[in-house]
Amino acid sequence: MNSHIPTLLLREWMQHKRGWLITAFAPPLLFLALLPFGQVQGMPSEHKELVALAILMVSASAVFAICLLVALFQMPGLARRDVQDRSIEFWLSLPGRPSESLAATVLAHAWLAPLGGAIVGTLFGLPIAMSLLAAKGGMSEVAGVNWGEVVAAALPLLLRGLAGTLPLLLWLTPLIFVLMAASAWLKRLGVPVVLVGGLVIVLVLNRVYDIGWPIEALIAWKSQLSLAILNDAPGLKDALMSDTNLWVWAMQDFGRALAQLASLQFLGWAAVAAAGFALVVAKRSRAG
Repeated sequence: MNSHIPTLLLREWMQHKRGWLITAFAPPLLFLALLPFGQVQGMPSEHKELVALAILMVSASAVFAICLLVALFQMPGLARRDVQDRSIEFWLSLPGRPSESLAATVLAHAWLAPLGGAIVGTLFGLPIAMSLLAAKGGMSEVAGVNWGEVVAAALPLLLRGLAGTLPLLLWLTPLIFVLMAASAWLKRLGVPVVLVGGLVIVLVLNRVYDIGWPIEALIAWKSQLSLAILNDAPGLKDALMSDTNLWVWAMQDFGRALAQLASLQFLGWAAVAAAGFALVVAKRSRAG
């Protein structure tokens, strides 16, 4: 059976590319434009290479986070998009299945668009680092940095972060599909009902009935989101301050993130995601 996901991904790009490009390019461009009017304070005067590396990583992480948050905010509404504009009738007439359309939507918005944002943030990372150092100490400060060393250290760390976006997406699927299912079936009330109702239920179970496992499960799930991108933060600090091979460290750290996907915790959340996915597919199938 042929997959229609590439065509559906192209559809998402054609429909949302302007918004994605603005979301990715606006933050670093705005920062660079406002930098001459601000003051740079609190930057360490030692370990200039580490400072430049940190700025580069923050640039990539910040743009990625902004793009991901925008995508998560938009995605519940995308569950109703094809029904509202009646394009569902066209897409259901094609050989592709509703599950493919849903998978393409999630891949495009929750993974590929933020991934592109991370790459944009990375490309702006060096200019931002140079601009901040120049604003602090002039061009002599910039010339005093071994930029080849910065780039060499950044490459394995950036690839580790980009690879970590995939397990991050897998950990996010329960939230994504539950909110999309709620929005598809309950329309505009879906997201408030799930978020507010879920919070009330968890608090009541914890404080009134002394049932703590729901809130503990949510806290553990939240911690996995950051561990997918950086599993061993203290280990990274030690590696940067020593002669540790960062490529080896990055592969080991990514291996630890992947190992978390074989846990019972992930399987439980995967079951929640599968249920939400099935509910959205069922609603799209009925809409035709």
